[in-house]
Amino acid sequence: MAAGTCIPDMIVMPIPSWKAAALVAAAFAFGFPAGAGAHDPGLSSLHVRIAPGRIVAALSLAAVDAGRAPGGSGVNLETFALDSVEVSIDGVRLPGVVESQVTDGQSGTNITLVFERAKGSRLTVYSAVPLRLARGHRQLLTVQGSSGEVLTERMLDAQMNAVDADLGGEQSATGTAGQFLELGVRHILGGYDHLLFLAALLMGVQRLRSIVQTVTAFTLAHSLTLAAAALGVVQVPAAVAEPVIAASIVYVGIENLVRARIDSRWKLTFAFGLVHGFGFAAALRELGIGTTGSEIVARLAWFNAGVEIGQLGVAMLWWPLIWQLNARPALRTRLAPLCSLLVIGAGSYWIVERTFLAAH
Repeated sequence: MAAGTCIPDMIVMPIPSWKAAALVAAAFAFGFPAGAGAHDPGLSSLHVRIAPGRIVAALSLAAVDAGRAPGGSGVNLETFALDSVEVSIDGVRLPGVVESQVTDGQSGTNITLVFERAKGSRLTVYSAVPLRLARGHRQLLTVQGSSGEVLTERMLDAQMNAVDADLGGEQSATGTAGQFLELGVRHILGGYDHLLFLAALLMGVQRLRSIVQTVTAFTLAHSLTLAAAALGVVQVPAAVAEPVIAASIVYVGIENLVRARIDSRWKLTFAFGLVHGFGFAAALRELGIGTTGSEIVARLAWFNAGVEIGQLGVAMLWWPLIWQLNARPALRTRLAPLCSLLVIGAGSYWIVERTFLAAH
């Protein structure tokens, strides 16, 4: 089939109109929870650094997760951190204290713990944070040596919640690559606003060439700003990026509602994709993706690859539904406005949640 031609009826296996309508409407109504955001709320980080005479552990929690912690906030979060993080050398647990706590309504809470260092060669770090927070919570644990080198890095969960590190050892690059690839996939699958934006874009186009152009433009755009933000070239606060992402969803929903046919929207997709890239970058900033240029570039590449794998998988699931609509103009005429209204409603909720509600 030549690029740019409409998808013919004969390549689509028809299903009853009522079933197609139910599938698409259900996907829009239930596939994108209104309260979900671009960040994965079930993700935290623990950065452990070896220093002369002491070991410093920095625990970072998203605002949603900090609210779920036992005790909720304030001094209780300090107790939660001390009770959840254990550092041992050669099997001897080290005493620790809270050095500082910084809380921001947008980015969450950062708690710094300091442990008195003892002599020994085998460091063990245990974190009960994934076990004590919401089910499915994950935590990226990084152990950094006194010279700045990464000794080990692992993604923890409720079952695998401790790591050992030789104080003279080195990090496995292969393990880190796989972890950031998986993190990228999980992030896009949990980023309901990004997925809804992509689905709304695909709903508005009717040609195969336009679909390819739309997905490609979105991929290139968010890859550029993800790299720029992660490398520190450009910084856009989450308080700005997140409402704009929500506004992009509303705009696309309105455009789908008022325009009967949209076959060239790659420029618009590219522009909004730049903003969505800053949303992806927020996940990496919360975790910290390395201390050297080569570390940052490699982990950024693997994370972005994971995002693209997840995004492609979702797009492949959506295409059969889009084909069914394209094969049935009458069904599309009835169903497209309903889907567009659902998109506008979800985007509007996110705008309110990320502006007015976030300020309180």
